[in-house]
Amino acid sequence: MLINLRVWLKIPDAEAATVKNTLVRRLSYGKVLEDVKKERLISIQVDSGDPEELARAFARELVNENKESHKVLIDRLEFEEGYVPVKVALHIEDGEAIAIRDRLRKRLGYQNVVDVKKATVWKLYFRLLRPEAEITAREIAEKLLINPHKDSYEIMI
Repeated sequence: MLINLRVWLKIPDAEAATVKNTLVRRLSYGKVLEDVKKERLISIQVDSGDPEELARAFARELVNENKESHKVLIDRLEFEEGYVPVKVALHIEDGEAIAIRDRLRKRLGYQNVVDVKKATVWKLYFRLLRPEAEITAREIAEKLLINPHKDSYEIMI
């Protein structure tokens, strides 16, 4: 079973603001782009246990409640309407995901954790209709959001 933990900042996100400014001011997307937000996606594969209980425990460990909000999705991954979600993940070995897996398994004793994957989800809010927005999201991902030598991306529609 797969526990997807979506985590985003309650406080202003400087990285998302910088990406938005770059897209609007330097790459001329100001007429079509309304806003940019970002969230972390941590996908934890487990082979046993109560998924709701595990999700609460993982959230306590991986989410800083003082500055972050989160949402848990079990065996599914879905996003709200109103933006185009672009999931960016490493296609090379992800040291941070390995560290999270090892912390959950070795330090906290969750031997049922099989694997952990980590990604960033860029939420692109457009003034365009869906087909054009998806095409523009692909263009933005390839121009700015990914490094093709180490990252892959997926439009999560």
